[in-house]
Amino acid sequence: MFTKSAKWYDALYSFKDYAQESAKIISLLKQEHPAAHSVLDVACGTAEHDKYLSKEYNVDGLDINQEFIQIASRKNPTGEYFCADMTSFALGKTYDIVLCLFSSIGYAKTLDGVVKALLCFEKHLNADGIIMVEPWFTPDAWSPIGRVYLLTAETPEGKVCRMNSSEQQGALSIFHFHYLVGTSAGVEYFIERHELGLFSVDDMKKAFDMANLTVRYDQKGLTDRGLYIAKRKHF
Repeated sequence: MFTKSAKWYDALYSFKDYAQESAKIISLLKQEHPAAHSVLDVACGTAEHDKYLSKEYNVDGLDINQEFIQIASRKNPTGEYFCADMTSFALGKTYDIVLCLFSSIGYAKTLDGVVKALLCFEKHLNADGIIMVEPWFTPDAWSPIGRVYLLTAETPEGKVCRMNSSEQQGALSIFHFHYLVGTSAGVEYFIERHELGLFSVDDMKKAFDMANLTVRYDQKGLTDRGLYIAKRKHF
């Protein structure tokens, strides 16, 4: 996870147009659930989406990274932010909409983990609520061989460079993030390892079904990674 690099996360991902993405999300949410008022953003990160969503909804967030939660709380002070694992949380609240964006569901790693996460989402959903999940790559779309990526950023506190390679072990995609961080205190080097599960569309549909949810899959989605839109099954 981003345990060592949390303070540099926003700078490194400043290339993302969160305002435009959030406008798309809001438009879709109003189409799918016009009466919705409350949102739970699971794996909210630093709450860049929430900063915009909170203009239309009452937004709470959840992330496993405590430093992200602190940053998110400052960006959306009207929301409540929880530090918890997406596969095992109980907030004692329910919402009209549960979101899990930016492929964060991949961090559940296994199909069993995805089912556990979806069951948690379902338990925090109002009766007529919806769940939206932006997936990670499918196994046939993942090709790590020979690819190296580089991001650089600068803030008043210093400069950061992140270079990563990737590999695959079974149904896991694995990233090795190498960081160089330069501040007035000197230059620091550290590594983070990230593991995300690779699930086919059929795998994901099976997981939603096992979590008592009916689901529709949009192949394009918000950022060309696809999107699952789910509701509770009605027996």
